[in-house]
Amino acid sequence: MPTHADLAPVVLIPEIRLATSTARGLLPATVPHGDAAFAAGRAALLVHALGERPDLLLAATEDRLHQAYRTPAMPDSLDLVGALRARGVAAVVSGAGPTVLVLARAAGDGATDADDAVRDVLSGTTSRWHTLVPGLDRDGATVERVLRRGAAPDG
Repeated sequence: MPTHADLAPVVLIPEIRLATSTARGLLPATVPHGDAAFAAGRAALLVHALGERPDLLLAATEDRLHQAYRTPAMPDSLDLVGALRARGVAAVVSGAGPTVLVLARAAGDGATDADDAVRDVLSGTTSRWHTLVPGLDRDGATVERVLRRGAAPDG
């Protein structure tokens, strides 16, 4: 799936570790129908936002199924997500957490439109975070034929 050219993910990694099993263990066995329907709609919106409308990323990353339930295990991560979202930044817990993913837009020279908000929010916290800007692989998976040394290619 092609992603919008302006999409620039930022990854915020806390010093703390959290076992995936612990984070998943905090999720309820069932969720309200309204929350499940909301999540399905947001998933569809996220696909559209990632590919064509990055201006919709904040709305597309709203969560009612995972994050709030995991607050006891990663309060700093959820505080960071809340503070960034309050500033209009599309931030979510990445996977089971506690890493935070920011879906920003490139602003030129390696900067993103979320840099100031991230810097401001992180400067107000006592937790230590490592920031990565990994970029995106816009080609996706590729298959290459590798020949064994001395083998002739098939004709």
